Amino acid sequence: MTRTVYTSPIKALSNQKFREFKDTFEDVGLLTGDVQIRPEASCLIMTTEILRSMLYNGSDAIRDVECVIFDEVHYINDAERGVVWEEVLIMLPAQVKIILLSATVPNTLEFADWIGRTKKKKIYVISTPKRPIPLQHFLYTGNSNKTSNELFMIVDANSKFLPRGYDAAVTAKKEREGKGKDAYGSKTHQSTSIKEEKNIWLSLIEMLRKKEKLPVVAFTFSRKRCDDNADQLGNLDLTTSTEKSLIHVFIQKSVARLKGPDRKLPQVSRIQDLLKRGLGVHHSGVLPIIKEMVEMLFGRGLVKILFATETFAMGVNMPARTVVFDSIRKHDGTSFRELLSGEYIQMAGRAGRRGLDPTGTVILLCKGNMPLMADLHKMMLCEIKLKKESKIMVTKYASIRKAEIISSWYNCIGIASYHHANKPLPAYNSDESYPR
Repeated sequence: MTRTVYTSPIKALSNQKFREFKDTFEDVGLLTGDVQIRPEASCLIMTTEILRSMLYNGSDAIRDVECVIFDEVHYINDAERGVVWEEVLIMLPAQVKIILLSATVPNTLEFADWIGRTKKKKIYVISTPKRPIPLQHFLYTGNSNKTSNELFMIVDANSKFLPRGYDAAVTAKKEREGKGKDAYGSKTHQSTSIKEEKNIWLSLIEMLRKKEKLPVVAFTFSRKRCDDNADQLGNLDLTTSTEKSLIHVFIQKSVARLKGPDRKLPQVSRIQDLLKRGLGVHHSGVLPIIKEMVEMLFGRGLVKILFATETFAMGVNMPARTVVFDSIRKHDGTSFRELLSGEYIQMAGRAGRRGLDPTGTVILLCKGNMPLMADLHKMMLCEIKLKKESKIMVTKYASIRKAEIISSWYNCIGIASYHHANKPLPAYNSDESYPR
């Protein structure tokens, strides 16, 4: 029996693809850190880390694998986890076919050249320069009912930056707050009070509701802030009586899968109240069954505002009409920094529903001082190329030997030096396979 393996960077995407695939195909299995469903299936869905473990352990299942599909392969650029993709690509047996999927790799030929040299195979590049749904980017400076319409476009659907929109946003904020030049991109990031936060969200949501821009994914870069943002909107109700009934029935069926005591967990009770009012929370601290409930209700359009961390953008097919950034600063495990262009584009790409919306709406909340125009331009419009610099440690040698791919390991040693030397790429003919 031959197998096909589909890998993704996160469990949420693996779970979603499992639900989709089993509706189309008969023999589908799922392997994540949480669950194992039909591991003997001919089509296996798993996280990339699971596939790496199977390669290291010399799993018998690998011998039957004919093709591996890597979704969100640009994750190979991740500072911490990117090495996982690199190792798996190198360790896969030569006979295994590879399909790499990504919507955010601008230097596809360069990346394909590295893959081709590593695997000693011809690589075919299929790409399109256009987004299915163009995006419009805005700054929001409102903080009350009186200022709820302070929404300023800074990038249009043709990806053109609009300095006038930026200047108008700064002027509106400056006139209201009386900060003069301090309204411009100061490096001091001011905090806002709980009351101010609540007023900002209420004014924004009311404006979006009037403009028919719901549902919304609101990206927030900490689990606590996700929970706090949802909890402080205790009086907000965005669902109709019919929608409440549908949500109630769905929740009852989902919760019935839990054991008796688990049905009374605080997290379960809390999410029921939020969901019935059209609010949702999605982050790594949420129980798996609750995540699944939130994802499915959001996919049906019954969750109107979803507060989520960055992982929700990693390929999960849950588009919204609008994406909101609570902030453009995040903690990367070492320090606080501004979002990288690739990170921003990945999350902003959740905006716009194919076949339903002519454009997607992306909004940045301007709570403290305004970001600099140059920083916004770089974040929104600059392309981040994949840079392959081998991070595989020599201590991995024994494991790679066990996986019987020594030749690929030696071939990998020259990867970093090859790209650092900026060696020109071979000529490319669109009618032929990429030459090796």
